[in-house]
Amino acid sequence: MNGVILDSKKVKALVLQFLKDLVANAKGQLVTFRPAKVAQEISLKTRRSPRAESVVIRNFFEELVEYKLIQVVKKSARGKVYGIYRNSILWSALEKYDVEYVLSLIESIVRGEKTIEDLITLNLNNTSKISLNQTGINEKTTTSTRITQTI
Repeated sequence: MNGVILDSKKVKALVLQFLKDLVANAKGQLVTFRPAKVAQEISLKTRRSPRAESVVIRNFFEELVEYKLIQVVKKSARGKVYGIYRNSILWSALEKYDVEYVLSLIESIVRGEKTIEDLITLNLNNTSKISLNQTGINEKTTTSTRITQTI
């Protein structure tokens, strides 16, 4: 039973890492993704069947929609397309914090220990500390990545 819980948590962390990479490389105001595509990307790292993770991923996305951290952008015969807008709380959290911390914040919201308002307050209160400590490193990395992609 513990293996399943840890495995689920690992999949969620990999999903958040995928979203963090999407956000870091975004050029517009919205990034979109499908659970199947995320499962496919994760399966390349875990070397497991994408189907094994797709249920966990789909449920995780529905949980994030329920707590208004992501949105359903489109519904089609191929399933739902989810999105994160640039001005959203999750986008800010993914830019500012590491994946494990973002996952712990989401889990605390799901457990009812924190609210979205707490997350907004945390983002506002920690902006100055984070921009001094972490953003400089991230900006250099992101800038060099963009330069490399342009060349």
